[in-house]
Amino acid sequence: MMATPRDNPELRHLDVAIVGGGISGLAAAFRLRAHQESAGPLSVRLFEAGDRLGGTIRTERIKTEEQGDCVCEAGPDSMITTKPAAIDLCRELGLGDALVEPRSAKAFSVVHERRLHPLPAGFRLIAPTERWPLLRSGLFSWPGKLRMLRESRVKVSDELAADESVESFVVRRFGREAFERVAEPVLGGVFVADATELSAARTLGPFVELERQYGSVLRGLRDTSRASSSPAQLTLGGGLGSLVERLSEQIPSTWIELDCAAKQIRPLPRGGWQIDTARGMWLARDVLLACPAPRCSALLSASVPTLASALAGLRFASCVTVNLVYRRGEVTRLPNDFGFFVPRRESNHILAATYAGEKFAGRAPRDCIVVRTFQGGTLDRAAVDLDDETLVERSHRDLARLIGVTGPPRATSLTRFREAVPQFEVGHAERVARLNREVEKHEGLYLAGSALGAYGLADCVASGEAVAATICAGIA
Repeated sequence: MMATPRDNPELRHLDVAIVGGGISGLAAAFRLRAHQESAGPLSVRLFEAGDRLGGTIRTERIKTEEQGDCVCEAGPDSMITTKPAAIDLCRELGLGDALVEPRSAKAFSVVHERRLHPLPAGFRLIAPTERWPLLRSGLFSWPGKLRMLRESRVKVSDELAADESVESFVVRRFGREAFERVAEPVLGGVFVADATELSAARTLGPFVELERQYGSVLRGLRDTSRASSSPAQLTLGGGLGSLVERLSEQIPSTWIELDCAAKQIRPLPRGGWQIDTARGMWLARDVLLACPAPRCSALLSASVPTLASALAGLRFASCVTVNLVYRRGEVTRLPNDFGFFVPRRESNHILAATYAGEKFAGRAPRDCIVVRTFQGGTLDRAAVDLDDETLVERSHRDLARLIGVTGPPRATSLTRFREAVPQFEVGHAERVARLNREVEKHEGLYLAGSALGAYGLADCVASGEAVAATICAGIA
């Protein structure tokens, strides 16, 4: 019979085991530590397979020949202000004064016929809210422009699928060009995904709701838009790695187990969970899985196959980010926005690029430009396995064509993220609902962050904090 905490006192016992040292796991550990201060000691361990905390948050400083270093983000570079969990956590940790707004309200460009075209002013992701900037734009044909402006005349069908694809929704509301030249490259770049497979409800939720309420996206935007002086995004002056550093300082060092991969998790006959790790076996009353769903599925496949199957139903993609530092004088078409997206039909290797120093102040010396490029995703699965030299060369070659780079990069930094980006494909909401139903059958087991397909720092922080609150309520 398998040992339990009650009948084998030599085993290492925990109140809570957290698997995954990304932002969700760290946020949960931080809340558990706060509970410990007010309600008494807790035995907690956070198991991280790698040698660092933070998950996809990775801030690097690249040294250059010029005066000063470049601050580069390999993963996320900002926090959205419409969902406050991550920003509130920064302020609680004493990082409020380090929050930085973007330099201006610049937008981004889209590649069309091998040239960069700024998205027209007033464009709300897929919806043109201003007529004249759209009509003057070189990104769309005249039939395409007129089709978008007729969106308010498009009737809502009574035979729509419960979860419509992005392609179906955008083409139906705004026409084929709006999808191929804006929605597909932007959403495909943001989620490193095949935009034809994405769920409109999950990735364009506010627009889907506007159609439902007003019968038209443009009509709904006109009725609901309010001028706002608040920026859409904020970051930390020293990079988002500052948040990880501050969190790790607040969590007891004895709680953290780096280079300690969980190998298997199984329920115990009389309650609790057994966690087999690279450093032996632990027993815990509660377990929080805060790593990507495919990894969670592998941990549970032998002991809880039905739950493992539900986890395997959430698909994830791999991607590579390559940061390249150029001398400003060797970029002939200097950027006037934050970056650009590339449609699949343009046959480039990079999906998107951002200009770190143009977006946030203090990221690069004045005579340098830092370009962060994205490769891989569901449409280029082999990219993550290419060697570093090939990946850097692919990014450099595309940038030479698109922004006129004439010299080699002065410095580079490359990061691979394997099965790290959730894919919000059609049916995602039902798959998550099924997963939640399965999790509820297992007392003491919780999921947070990417285990549930959460995307973005705000959602990941909120999910980790919510699980910690549930666990603390059970302890009380």
